Amino acid sequence: MTCNKASLGCCCTCDKSCVGTLVMSRKRPSRHSEDQFALFLERIRDSLGDEDDAKFNEAVSSLIRQHQSQSLQGGGASNDDRAPADPLRREPLPERPAFEAIERAAMQTAGKRQALMALIGLLVFSWSNNESLLIYVLMLLLGTDEKAAAVVYSTLNTTRARLELVRRLTLLKVTDPAVRRSLDAIVDGFNDANRTRNEFLHAMYSVNERGEITHTQMMRFVEKGGRISFGDRQPIDEERINKLRQVQQELRTLNRTLWDFLPRLRAALVPADESPDGEADLRGK
Repeated sequence: MTCNKASLGCCCTCDKSCVGTLVMSRKRPSRHSEDQFALFLERIRDSLGDEDDAKFNEAVSSLIRQHQSQSLQGGGASNDDRAPADPLRREPLPERPAFEAIERAAMQTAGKRQALMALIGLLVFSWSNNESLLIYVLMLLLGTDEKAAAVVYSTLNTTRARLELVRRLTLLKVTDPAVRRSLDAIVDGFNDANRTRNEFLHAMYSVNERGEITHTQMMRFVEKGGRISFGDRQPIDEERINKLRQVQQELRTLNRTLWDFLPRLRAALVPADESPDGEADLRGK
């Protein structure tokens, strides 16, 4: 059988060329559907006689000519035939900030910006010092030395894990109800301060054209009302500034409470006759 050069655009004498051209004329077929359609045409051809085979080939060529004619009238490939747009090309990039202008304007707002940064710095400073005192709490609850407690502390690399271990060890080791309540209150104080800490330490900051820090946006997924969004965006207004000051004061109070509580915890865990003069010695034995 000879291919129709005008309709198929080929100069070979191959039955499969006709089949392949017809297959490719359909709209974005999958490889699986191409193979099935080609097999279907081959089975039809095999079932035909010489006269019918010629008629079949003419019908296939006619279909191909019609498709090519429709494509030319429609200005080429239809929207369905076109490859989908690349998301990287479709998604716009953010506009580059006017850094020079912002830096010039920021000189007039430096005082307000530095005050905010100082509060955030105090939050980091106070939090780190307070959390490190959990090493001594773990040392007493585990009945070990400071180095071993520090290994446990550093192995649990999240605040939540460290506080949960303290809570569970308290249930196992502390029998005095008053000491338990005091330790539970300390854990609650850490959890309360940790929420504010995460709002500022795990966020990116928005800056306006005057160089003022206006918003924070959390760098994590947030679920509210059954919906998931990326980044909880909050304004840095007077209310949040006051919240920062309040948390800073609470951390200061928590620090003093922890230092006062450590001897009480040791006394609740170690019999009086095993502690020098019945008093707590945080240096270990």
